[in-house]
Amino acid sequence: MKIWKLFSILSIALILLFQAGCSDSSSSSSGEKDGVVTLKFWDMHTDAEKAFFEDLVKEYNAANEGKVKIEYTAFNQSDYSNTKLPVAFANDEGPDVFMVSPGDFTKYAESNILADLNSYFPEGAKEDFLPASIEAVTYDDKVLALPYELELLGLYYNKKMLADAGVEVPKTWDELKSAAEKLTTSDVAGLVLPTDKAAYLNFIWYPFLWQQGGNVLNEDGTKSTFNSPEVAKALDYWGSFFQDGQAPSKLQYGPWDAGNLGTGSAAMSIVGTWLVPVLEKDYADTEFGLAPIPVPEGGKPATDAGGWKMAVNANSEHVDEAAKFIMWCFAEDKSRPLKWATEVKFAYSPRISVVEEGQAIYDKGLRKVFTEEIYDSAIPEPRFGPEIVDAVGEAMQQVMFGDVSGEDAAEEAHKKIEEALNK
Repeated sequence: MKIWKLFSILSIALILLFQAGCSDSSSSSSGEKDGVVTLKFWDMHTDAEKAFFEDLVKEYNAANEGKVKIEYTAFNQSDYSNTKLPVAFANDEGPDVFMVSPGDFTKYAESNILADLNSYFPEGAKEDFLPASIEAVTYDDKVLALPYELELLGLYYNKKMLADAGVEVPKTWDELKSAAEKLTTSDVAGLVLPTDKAAYLNFIWYPFLWQQGGNVLNEDGTKSTFNSPEVAKALDYWGSFFQDGQAPSKLQYGPWDAGNLGTGSAAMSIVGTWLVPVLEKDYADTEFGLAPIPVPEGGKPATDAGGWKMAVNANSEHVDEAAKFIMWCFAEDKSRPLKWATEVKFAYSPRISVVEEGQAIYDKGLRKVFTEEIYDSAIPEPRFGPEIVDAVGEAMQQVMFGDVSGEDAAEEAHKKIEEALNK
């Protein structure tokens, strides 16, 4: 097993980059009636993952009847991240409990939306978490969210489609490009990649940059390195799939959804660990394969280690009750995080004791590829401020749809990033 190597990789690889914000933000829509505290919990999960949280809420409400009531609402992921959550906070109507992605963490931290959870960890619980996972949610010495999963990226593919087209599993950039071209038909996308400008777009692209030794910022996070040849090359390569028609500009399913591969509308897709149990359950009649993300000539393997976090609205009238709820979910009993990471979906838990408990599952089916071939190449998803995230996303949109070269897009984004850092 190579699981433990990631602990040290994540611990030394994480780059913390922030500028403290000073704006006040939303008050929560929670309330209290007849002595019962009502908390709004917003989420973006679907299917089995949504059902898991629905069951958690029912269990917690039953155990706390007459004291606390959680009201759970799940939204479409794109709507949740791009409109529902930011608009709610802007209108002082944000939920008490919500999910935050690494790509949006800094934005909400700088806006003083995230409550400090330091004092709410049960005794000894924080020490059970991978140190890098706690670092990833620490801002100004405050733990502002609760990590509960580590999700890695890989290249999924339809085995029959590749065999019928005479295509070998791609290992290099050139092979991936050639495979996508051969597999693209009027009915099938050769490769599914995210299309919309959002944190998820950047999340999928970062490995292509890291494989060449490139990065968005320098090591101490004080200067932009986005005008480098490595950035331009990664942008040009990514954009070529859209410019050449091998990655569709419009998707029937979200780019993170198993439906792209499961329905046969795509031959390959770069997606995360969460896809494994969905393919096994919903598309068991189709044989899928998994491989590390292909690398450029002279490059080295790299994948992104992301994962959503649970957070509490700092302006909630009931921070205590909200914080106790999320700790109950993932920082207390091992059974809940273990079920989440090994049954409901596939992810690596940030809790050491949970990883130990679930070791057997990590060698099952496609999980074995993640554990043995991808795990060691994981780099934590960066936590950049919103202006930097936006600049990177805009550069990608330009090479995808704007007929702009990687060099020109990188230079424009570099200037925006420098301006953001110098504020």
